[in-house]
Amino acid sequence: MQGTTVKAAEQAEYTHPKHKDYHLRDLVTAAVNPDLSVHLGRLEPGGEIYVHTHDAQTEIFHILSGQAVCTMGEKKIEYGPGTCGTAPPGILHGLKNEGREPVVLMAMFTPPLK
Repeated sequence: MQGTTVKAAEQAEYTHPKHKDYHLRDLVTAAVNPDLSVHLGRLEPGGEIYVHTHDAQTEIFHILSGQAVCTMGEKKIEYGPGTCGTAPPGILHGLKNEGREPVVLMAMFTPPLK
């Protein structure tokens, strides 16, 4: 494996097909790193990453800006800048942007999404 440099603004942005008003840029993929994938996300006001689980991945998400309500298991928790959540396989999790500003976050998966 070689070292790589990625500029987020140069990566194609796409809308997640299963969530509401959630846009992503893939920064590190399984093709580059077989152990971890990294994605820059933007959740628009009113947008929602619906509550879900992963069968094989642990998801780590770190809020860079904005405010969201996180569902983690049976709890609902306010997440703001600097808040980081970890959802192991099988744990229900999701985010909802009830504010007026976009929520910007980093989402990391191990093993990586394919």
